[in-house]
Amino acid sequence: MKARGPHRPLAPFARMLADSRGVSAIEFALVGPVVFILILGTLEIALDMFVDASVQLAAQAASRVGLTTVDPASGTRADQAKQIVMATLGRWQKIGATVTIATLDYGSYGNVGTSNYTSDLGDFGNVVSYNITVKMPGFSGIPQLLGVSTLTFQRNYIVQNEK
Repeated sequence: MKARGPHRPLAPFARMLADSRGVSAIEFALVGPVVFILILGTLEIALDMFVDASVQLAAQAASRVGLTTVDPASGTRADQAKQIVMATLGRWQKIGATVTIATLDYGSYGNVGTSNYTSDLGDFGNVVSYNITVKMPGFSGIPQLLGVSTLTFQRNYIVQNEK
């Protein structure tokens, strides 16, 4: 009869620790979600910057309409400014955005920031504020994870109409 050696109860665990099969899967399971969230976050920021740039372009284009004080062939200057803004920002409404356009005629620079204004594009030489706001949910859901339910993009332009 052959004598047995010393009993090693941890031998199976030692073999598992020495076995490197499946290490890649475990590493991917640990790192994959972090990388996925970083990619989604990067895409979210890029799309948000694109929306912000389109709000900027829309506000600049609308303020140019008011600067000239030339009435269009059909409609009013306010209608024309709204059409220009919606041509740029209307695509965001398709994904749940709300677009708000407000024009305030202060008359002169001294009245800017006071309650002394009317809601139109003003006359020759008047100082007008163009306020464009876009409110929308995030694209990827990451802002909602961070507690931000609505993203707000806003531009305010104050210009003096041509004399």
